[in-house]
Amino acid sequence: MRRGLGSCQLELRRCTDIEEYRQDILWGIQHALAYDAQCEGTRAIYFFDMIELFDDWSEFYTLIADSAKRNIKDPGWRFFHYEEILALMAGAGYAPAQETMDELYELLLRAVQRGRPSRNGIWAAMDNFSRICVSILTNVMQTQEEREAFYLRVLADYGKILAQKSSLSPRCEDEWFEAVAAETVGEARLQELLAREKDNQDIARYLRNRESLQAEREAYQAQRRQEEKKETAEGIYNKLCGGTVPGGVLPLLLLRKLGQEESAKLSRFYAGEAREELRKEILRLFRPKNSIDAMEDAAVSQLLKDAESKNEPLRSEALRVLDEMNHERVRHYALERLKRQPKDVDALYMLLSNFRPGDGKRLIPLVKAVSLRMQSGDWHGVFTAVRNLIEQNSDADRELSAALLPYIYREGFCSCCRQHTMELMHARGLLTPELIEECRRDCDMEIREFVEKL
Repeated sequence: MRRGLGSCQLELRRCTDIEEYRQDILWGIQHALAYDAQCEGTRAIYFFDMIELFDDWSEFYTLIADSAKRNIKDPGWRFFHYEEILALMAGAGYAPAQETMDELYELLLRAVQRGRPSRNGIWAAMDNFSRICVSILTNVMQTQEEREAFYLRVLADYGKILAQKSSLSPRCEDEWFEAVAAETVGEARLQELLAREKDNQDIARYLRNRESLQAEREAYQAQRRQEEKKETAEGIYNKLCGGTVPGGVLPLLLLRKLGQEESAKLSRFYAGEAREELRKEILRLFRPKNSIDAMEDAAVSQLLKDAESKNEPLRSEALRVLDEMNHERVRHYALERLKRQPKDVDALYMLLSNFRPGDGKRLIPLVKAVSLRMQSGDWHGVFTAVRNLIEQNSDADRELSAALLPYIYREGFCSCCRQHTMELMHARGLLTPELIEECRRDCDMEIREFVEKL
């Protein structure tokens, strides 16, 4: 269940007493199990599918409703997790959940009308208002007429917020809700509705604000594109020397656009730089694979030195770059590190980036030895590197797939990654009928859709 595997629902369907698992499912709901909700979603459907198998929903409802109300201003994903399960229960006709969804909408609307963003710019109430609008539209409302009326209601409520607090202009544009509405109701139908409501001052206020914000974004993006075109390795180096920090004026993926020639030039500045702090800042920009591949021999020599530095931030950046570098000296260095520390994860990454035929016997136990702790283990990055290697290298495919893909499928916590693993397994004849049955009930909807087409 922590991994979101479909085997849980299969067990509920074949066990003799489903009540034996009620407390386990309540525990899973309470802990909002999702490795990365921003990418894979909240797993609400996964839990709802199991709740549906029980005759009595009241205990589940009480926990979920109370938790949703308690987390109404939570800045993370817990509120979305709870309210999305409630929305599914409401959509299935469960009256208490329908009433609670209405209550949560009103509570959040009032919280937005009376509140304001925190000093760091985070405003959980506004974010959660957007989330509940999407859930009500897609899961609670059951007819086209209901969805259309709710769409107009939400835009009007945003317009009323703007009338009350014009300073909230940047916050009162809900691109996510509008995109979901276009997909759910239909873009053409939305335009018809807006034309019909052209005299509604609140909706008109929302639309004017949206148009103004879009124009500002387009102008800003055009300016940024012009600035990025003018960047050179020398200019980047001078900015770093002047105290510019990568991630703002200098985007971390800037070298992807500048290409290998400028990346090679920047690697020369790195190789010749005596200041450790500046070398670290330069390395932060070497993230795209094409920029790492462009690093020259002098830079590789410096990287190998910095990988042994006592300066932890510098050492960390050097190892991050070496982990993705294909170079014979890096492979040799990885083998040396493994002699010192048999479970060195950075050495494992380097060997995966420098695979040679016959490495499979060495790599399989190393991969299976990485930490499987859900949030702090090394499994996520290592499993991704293994999948990429299998796709790109036929020798690695032959040596690693049968041993590692089923292991990665079973042990990984990220359902997005599991989808990729499952697709690789299917292409290699490793997806058994039993696993296909699991996949039909996986927490990832795209996995379910994929196996339905097999």
